[in-house]
Amino acid sequence: MPHAFIPSTLADPALQVTLAPANAPGREVIRILVIGSAHGVERIIHELYRLGFAEVREWSTPQPTGRSHEIMRVLTRYVMVE
Repeated sequence: MPHAFIPSTLADPALQVTLAPANAPGREVIRILVIGSAHGVERIIHELYRLGFAEVREWSTPQPTGRSHEIMRVLTRYVMVE
């Protein structure tokens, strides 16, 4: 199986993402969506967990998209506005 290249840090410090607590002033809400079959969405979320991107519990519960056999889950993060 091919492995994706995911750097642990970005070479340019200006591109580093700083996560902020939900109640921090000067923060911006960022939402990441995963849309597809229930099985596919769960596989992606668990793969992202394995890579250290997000805990499985941080994602929303499955929501319908209006399309047959399709769901979406949302991850909300807060980043500092520069």
